[in-house]
Amino acid sequence: MKLRIQNFAKVKAADIILDGITVIAGKNNTGKSTVGKVLDSMYNSTSNLETKMKRARKSRLRSILLNKFNYSANSVHLSPSIIAETVEKIFEAEADNESVYNLERLIEYAFPNNLMMENEKLLKELLDELEEIKAIPDEVFIKVILSNYFSDMFNGNINNVELSDTEAKVEIQIKSGKNVIIFRNDTCLDFSLGYNPVSSSVYLDNPMLLDKLNNSDVMRMPRRYLSEQEYNLYTKLAGERRSAEERAINEIINKEKLDGVIRLLNRVIPGEIVYNQKYEYRAEKGKGGIDIRSMSMGLKSFAILKQLIMNGSLNDKDAVVLDEPEIHLHPEWQMVYAELIVVLQEKFDLNFIINTHSSHFLETLDFYAAKYGRKDICHYYLSEESEGVCGFEEVTDTPEKIYKQLVDPSLLLAREKEKWEEEHESV
Repeated sequence: MKLRIQNFAKVKAADIILDGITVIAGKNNTGKSTVGKVLDSMYNSTSNLETKMKRARKSRLRSILLNKFNYSANSVHLSPSIIAETVEKIFEAEADNESVYNLERLIEYAFPNNLMMENEKLLKELLDELEEIKAIPDEVFIKVILSNYFSDMFNGNINNVELSDTEAKVEIQIKSGKNVIIFRNDTCLDFSLGYNPVSSSVYLDNPMLLDKLNNSDVMRMPRRYLSEQEYNLYTKLAGERRSAEERAINEIINKEKLDGVIRLLNRVIPGEIVYNQKYEYRAEKGKGGIDIRSMSMGLKSFAILKQLIMNGSLNDKDAVVLDEPEIHLHPEWQMVYAELIVVLQEKFDLNFIINTHSSHFLETLDFYAAKYGRKDICHYYLSEESEGVCGFEEVTDTPEKIYKQLVDPSLLLAREKEKWEEEHESV
């Protein structure tokens, strides 16, 4: 798989191979995070668009019906389930007269004392609203969805500010086709979708998101407080409701895959996250737990991965974006985390894209890739900024370019110390 970016945010051009483990290193403000966010957005904004559009149309009609019926002084209160059932029938109807019939029944039930003329007027209003919803062209709808998703991820700053008169272009290409999105003035101008991503992506940059599982306000109205990227991760952490039978078959199928992964995780986080009126971390079964908000940042970094694995939210060929994963970890735990990445990639065929500033973390990751025979799926890039725009050089065959940039600052400190000592001795 290849990810191509042109004139997007600070990135002038990037041509990134995603074939297992891709590492991007570079100084601050050189576009590293942009690459990961574009990948995450391309996966999640273009998947199952037809289903998303249908769901949005239904949601719009449900809101209209709730407002028309339940906020009227002379109507019988309708439960949301009755309205939802009617909406489903309307959108599944094969003929227009079926939609008319279902709306008529709902109106008669809600307004039993209305004159026929009043009900006919309300029916016409609702049919006009329904026609307006259905008449939105898919192409227009998709452009707005893509615009909103990327705008939310990048805070409205999509087009390159240094090249504002040009179009921004992002593209993912796989064997079966490619998806291309073009932006102008921070809005989707055009798109071409050659395939529907069956895999999903998670973006991990803030272990504190785990805390939101125990935030009652977020649990009631999560979309109000979270970006699309955070909401996607939040729902995966919370997990989907599955039957005992579904959980059992997933456990049986994944057991062999999970054994090695869980052994690694248990070196740092041997317990599990359980829900008991709130999410708790229990180090040992049968003993009391602690609120997940009381866990250390380093422990949360591992807990997020363990939670995603244990509730089945990571699946084969998914993408995982890790933005500076080493930042909250002691060097010893960095080693465990690096090995965990390689093992997860091997077991689930995941596509990792990792931004790092740490030569220790990169060296460790490179070692474990060699140890597990995964060097051939590793690709390394160096990001650099020049005149306000950023570019990326593949340095898979010359990783010393990355190490030089990451190690040089420590040499600067050594020279500063040497200079200070010389001046101090001369006084």
